[in-house]
Amino acid sequence: MRRLTTVFLAATLTTCAGAATAFAQARPPLPPNPQPRVRAMINGGYQPSKTSFDDSVTFSLYQETGTTDTSYSIDAGAIFEGGAAVRLVKGLAFGGVISHFTVDATASVTSSVPHPFFLQRYRQVTGEPEGLRREETAIHFQAQYQLPPVGKLHVVLAGGPSLIDVKQTVVIDVNFSEEFPYDTATFTGVDSKRGTGMAMGFNAGVDFQWMFNPNLGVGALVRVTRATVDLNVDNRVIPVDAGGTQIAAGIRLAF
Repeated sequence: MRRLTTVFLAATLTTCAGAATAFAQARPPLPPNPQPRVRAMINGGYQPSKTSFDDSVTFSLYQETGTTDTSYSIDAGAIFEGGAAVRLVKGLAFGGVISHFTVDATASVTSSVPHPFFLQRYRQVTGEPEGLRREETAIHFQAQYQLPPVGKLHVVLAGGPSLIDVKQTVVIDVNFSEEFPYDTATFTGVDSKRGTGMAMGFNAGVDFQWMFNPNLGVGALVRVTRATVDLNVDNRVIPVDAGGTQIAAGIRLAF
C-alpha cells in the first residue's frame, strides 16, 4: 500500500510539473514598458544675453523744435517657463513652451532744449531715468526628438518657431528745470509710456534629463531664441531685438 501511494504521488508531481512547463511556454511574454505619451516640464532660469536699442523723439518749445535721444540697455535677467509635448511616433514629439522674462532696463537720455530768448541756442539736458521695465512673453512651438536614452539620461533636441510679445517702457518726454538767464537747464526726470509689439521668430535648444523613474526626473536645457519686434507707442514704431540665449533647469514629468 505504501509503495502504491509513493508511485501515485510521484506520477502526480511529474504530471503537474509538465503541465506548468507547458503553460509557461504557451503563455505570451509580457509586453515591454511603453514609452511615455506625454512629457511636461517646469523651469526657472536665466537669460544672460544683453541687447540695446535707440530711440529719438521731437517736441515743440518756444516756437522751435527740440530733440530727445534715448539709448536703452536691456540687461540679463531671470526667466520662468513651463511646457509639454505629446509623442507622435518613436522619439518624435510635438509640443510647446511658454516662457516669461522681465528686467528693468537702463537708459541714457540726451535732450536738446530750445532757449526761450535766442533761436538755435539749444541747451543740452542729460540724465539716466529708472524704472523702464522690459517684459517678454514667448510661446515656443517645438518639434522634439528624443535620442536613445543612456541609462537614466535622456537627451531631447527641440526647435521651431517662436511667437514673442514684448512690452517696453520708453521715454516720451524729458522734464527739466530752468532759471534766468535760462542759459542752462537741469534734468529732473522723464515722462514714459509702455510700448507693445509682437513678432514671430525661432527657437532651438537641447534638454538634458535625468529620470529617477519612468515618471519623474530633473533636467537642464540651453535654448537660443530670436525675433525682431516693432514696438508701437504714440503712433511711432521702434524696432527692438527680443530673446537671446537661455539657460534653465527644473522638474521633468512623464505620463
